[in-house]
Amino acid sequence: MGYKMYIFGEVITNLNRNRVLTITSIFTVFIMLLLVGVFGVFLLNISYNSEYMDNMLEIRIFMMPGIDEYREDSIKTSLISENSIVYLEYESNEEAFEKAKELYDSETLEALGAEILPSSYTVRLKDGKNVADFVAFAESLPDIYKVDYHSGSFDFAVSLTNWINLISGVLAILLGILSLFLISNTVRLAMASRNEEVIIMKYIGATEGRIKLPFILEGTVIGFVGATGASLLVSYLYVRLFNWFTEQGAEELFLSGLNLVSVKYTVLMVFLVFFGLGILLGIFGSLVAIRKKLRV
Repeated sequence: MGYKMYIFGEVITNLNRNRVLTITSIFTVFIMLLLVGVFGVFLLNISYNSEYMDNMLEIRIFMMPGIDEYREDSIKTSLISENSIVYLEYESNEEAFEKAKELYDSETLEALGAEILPSSYTVRLKDGKNVADFVAFAESLPDIYKVDYHSGSFDFAVSLTNWINLISGVLAILLGILSLFLISNTVRLAMASRNEEVIIMKYIGATEGRIKLPFILEGTVIGFVGATGASLLVSYLYVRLFNWFTEQGAEELFLSGLNLVSVKYTVLMVFLVFFGLGILLGIFGSLVAIRKKLRV
């Protein structure tokens, strides 16, 4: 017990001795994990709502009113031959007519008859990158009246997700490198201030682990404290977002089909990932400093 308290005292003393650099290191780890957390939670919810995103990729292919069953089947065969479809559903003009009567004046529609509405195919593709090519192909088929899909919404969602992935990845890498640099410098300064003590310990035969342990723990403490702050803040912000979105945000943003990942699961993932990354970052930063400064 006395040995453990001695080691703990050494760690606290060294961190306090280099207070400015310690705080800077903790803050950098905090910002890095905060950035990873914000974008990570966003991507987690995007993945969770993959079905909702798939619906944005639905393509409606309307055929000319009055075409016969043979030509409808011919269009279906042509669509399937593209090998990029994962879902295909047929809707006859009678089915479309029944749906229209639920939305509009049924008496007026009855007078016009189901023949005024086109039959259609609804398709979903394997890859959103092929949407433009598939739409052009569908429009080139004979007996096609119109091809419709939520191009603006889907293109925006894909573009936004790609940019978020790129920006968050680059910033997280840069901040991770900066964190390693600051942590290793904090540990290196601690080692420099105790250089004479380290030499004596080596001279009297102290083990490699005994010499390195306090310095490794310093980096671990820095990573742990940064991870704690980032975990608490991201969890708090997500709880506020979740409550607002479920109570009013979904309707205000016209995203009633979207569901957020549960608070319990998200907070658990945030704490597990953040503490894992923070502690590993601290240990690795310490080892970088030790390898350069300590020769045992």
